[in-house]
Amino acid sequence: MDLLFDVAPAPGRPPLRFEVAGTRLLVMRQGDRPVVLGRVDDGHYGVDYARTGAYRSPVPPLRAAHAAGVAADRDETWWARWAHHFRSELSGSAYGPLHGGRWLLSSRVPRLRTRWRWELCAADEGYVDYEGDWPVLPLRTPAGPGDGRVKAYRKQVRDGSLPPVLIWWVSCLCGYVVLDGHDRLAAALAEDREPPWLELTRVDPVEAAALTRMVVDRYLEREAIIRRHPGTAPALTLLGQQFGADLREAEHGEARTVAWPSAGGTAAWTRAAEECAPGWLASLG
Repeated sequence: MDLLFDVAPAPGRPPLRFEVAGTRLLVMRQGDRPVVLGRVDDGHYGVDYARTGAYRSPVPPLRAAHAAGVAADRDETWWARWAHHFRSELSGSAYGPLHGGRWLLSSRVPRLRTRWRWELCAADEGYVDYEGDWPVLPLRTPAGPGDGRVKAYRKQVRDGSLPPVLIWWVSCLCGYVVLDGHDRLAAALAEDREPPWLELTRVDPVEAAALTRMVVDRYLEREAIIRRHPGTAPALTLLGQQFGADLREAEHGEARTVAWPSAGGTAAWTRAAEECAPGWLASLG
């Protein structure tokens, strides 16, 4: 399930955003409050990070009655209803990442289909490895399996009604951050299950158009080759099915995550790190 939508340009920066200071320093802010601080290592193979505990989900808490009202079977209708729900909440949120441009909410998260590394990024301080698996970084400290909300969600994990965990692909981390669903993710882990994911990504229309042209050209070339041989109908059917899938993929040409200059530069970033994550900088050496 894919939901493409456009966001009108607005003055200023989005409430939840990445900012950069110098060439190696990152900070995710929500309003004026640092949420995650990051420092790219000297070899540019990853990022040391520290969470500050200031994150607030841009999506209001999901009620059990709401989840129960959505069909439990994870078909296209189930995914579409949740995608529209999250789009509506993000569009009106004073805490979310949306800014002018085209965005995609998708249930197809191939980067996480085989392996995912929530466990490696669950600590408040850690390291995101660009050369490893695609990381999933929570923006707040995970609750334990005995937490009341987690226990309630564990029942939904078992009966198949758990709402999706909303994650945002951010290119500066080569991975995901959890926008909403920290307790749902903790519940899935407690039940040793992978949760349903819903991915938010920014789309580059120029890149999408270029990829679409490439897919069309490749299809026409292969079609011409197949038609030179007898008994082409089955092969053409398969080619058409693959063309449709490739075309849908091309329409979602991924854009890099926007990062704004950080006011105050390196000095301001260092002060924020010392105030919000005491001892973290010293531990990095």
